[in-house]
Amino acid sequence: MTVVALALISACAPEPEPSATTAPSASPSAPVPYDGPLNFVADELSSFALTADEIAGVFPGAPSTSAVTDRLLQFSDGGGPEFTPAVCSWLMVEPSLWSVGARVVPWEGVDEGTSTGAQQMLQYPSEAQAEAMMSRLLSTVEECAQFDAAGPGTFDAIVAPESDGVRAFAGSFSADFAGNPWTAHHVFASVGNVLVHLWQPSPEEEGFDAEAAALLLRDRAVDARQSLIEKLTEEPPQEEPAPDAADPSTPWSEWTFTSATVGPLRLGDTRDVVLAAVPGATAEEMGYGGYVRLRSAGGDASLVLHFTEDGLLESITAGIANLAGDEQPNGSALPSVEGVRIGAPLADAVAALPEGTFVEVSSSEEYFYRWATRDGRVIDVRADRDFDDPEAVISGVTVTDATLAPIPEG
Repeated sequence: MTVVALALISACAPEPEPSATTAPSASPSAPVPYDGPLNFVADELSSFALTADEIAGVFPGAPSTSAVTDRLLQFSDGGGPEFTPAVCSWLMVEPSLWSVGARVVPWEGVDEGTSTGAQQMLQYPSEAQAEAMMSRLLSTVEECAQFDAAGPGTFDAIVAPESDGVRAFAGSFSADFAGNPWTAHHVFASVGNVLVHLWQPSPEEEGFDAEAAALLLRDRAVDARQSLIEKLTEEPPQEEPAPDAADPSTPWSEWTFTSATVGPLRLGDTRDVVLAAVPGATAEEMGYGGYVRLRSAGGDASLVLHFTEDGLLESITAGIANLAGDEQPNGSALPSVEGVRIGAPLADAVAALPEGTFVEVSSSEEYFYRWATRDGRVIDVRADRDFDDPEAVISGVTVTDATLAPIPEG
C-alpha cells in the first residue's frame, strides 16, 4: 500500500520548470588516419633501432653497440666469386648501395674500415624499390639453401609471418670460398620505403636464434610503421609546389639547386627538352653511361647531366663527379645550394640541409653529405676529404631523382 501511495504522490507532483542550459559543444572529429605512402625520412629511421640489450640477445658473442648514428660506411669494392644460383650473391651485396638515407647502430671497439656487424636502417627512394630489394632477398631463403661459390655454401633461414605489411626473415650464411670460409648471421625486415639489415660475421658464434631474431625485427618494424602513421595523421606531408624554372639567360652562378631543378633544368624531363632549355649552351657526350657535359655559352661553367636508358634526366652535377674528364670547378661561376657554394666549408651545407647522412665509400675514398626528401630526391654534397676533417670543403654537388633508378637485376 505504501508503494502505491508513493507512486500516486510522484505522479501528481508538478513537473519542474525547464532551466536554461548551455548546449553541449560538438567534439572535434578525430583526424582521418593517414593512408598514403609509408615513406620514412631522416631521423624517422631511428624508430627501427633495436636496443643494446636486444642486439646482445640476438648476437650473444658480438661486441657492444653504440648509439644510433647518421654515419654510413660503404665498401662498394665489387668482385668476388660467381654464385650458382646467381641470386645468392645478394647475400654478399651491400643493400645500402641503393639507399638515399640511413641511420646506423654500429658496434663499439671495432677498427675503422673493418667488415663487421651493424644494424642499418635504410631509406630507399620509394616503396616499390624497397619492396623489390626485399623480394629479391626473400627469394634466397628457398633458392640458396645450398649453393656454389668457388666451393659449397648454405643459407639456413626462416621467414617470419607477415604482419601489418611488414616482411622479415633471418638466417645463417656459410660459404667455403675456395678455402677462405665465411660465416655470417643476417636479419632483414622491410616496410614502406625502408629496408632494415642487421648482421654479424660470426665464424664461431653460437646461440643465434633465427626465428626469434626475425620476429623481433618484424615487431619493431610494425611499431615504427604505426608511429609514422600517427605522425603523418597529425601532420600530413605537404606536396612541395614545383619550383619555377629559372631564366636560362641569367648567369649560371645565379641558379640554385633544389630537390627537383637546377636553374631551368628539371629532373625527369626528356633529353631533348633538357638540352633545349639553355640556348647557347653546348652538349658534349662523355662517351659512357648516359653522361653529357653541358657547357655554358661563355665556357666558364659546366654541369654533368646523367640520363636514364629511357632518356630522362636523372641527375645534375656541378663540380667533381668522380668521372673521367672531371674539371676543377670554379664555385663562383656555378649554381649554389641553399646559398652555399662549391669551395665553402662542408659544415655550411650540413647546417643548411639538416638531418642528412654522412656517407663514406671506402673503396674509392669518397665522402658525401647526403640529404633526401620523403619522395626520393637526393642532394649529395661531395667533400674534398674525410668529413671529420674541420678543413673539409665542398668539391661538388649532385641532385638526383633516385626513383628513376631501378634496383638492378640479380
